[in-house]
Amino acid sequence: MGWKLEKIDLGGCDRIKPNEEIDLCVVLEEEKRAAIHGEVKFPNGKPVEGAVVKLFKKKESKGCYDNNCDLEPITFTFTDKCGQFLFGVESEKDYVIKVFYYKPEKKRECKEKEEEEKC
Repeated sequence: MGWKLEKIDLGGCDRIKPNEEIDLCVVLEEEKRAAIHGEVKFPNGKPVEGAVVKLFKKKESKGCYDNNCDLEPITFTFTDKCGQFLFGVESEKDYVIKVFYYKPEKKRECKEKEEEEKC
């Protein structure tokens, strides 16, 4: 269970004045947020930096999920240098995550004109 963050503005007329003490009572509302976090690694265990992680919500059909390909894209992010990602999501929903990584090969430089045709 989570609790909603409350913002209390102590500016303007409510600004704290010198030598003043303000006593506040803050009641937090229950909130139903959740988080999905994870790590993307290569088969050798090293973290994957810069992978695309895309979040989808499963679309409902007749009260169940008949088609696993019927997905609604929500958002995406990139993994950090540690291969980690994070999404803030609504709880009580069904999600699918897809991960994609591609690193293009470096273009080879030809040293001689004759080899340029081969490149």
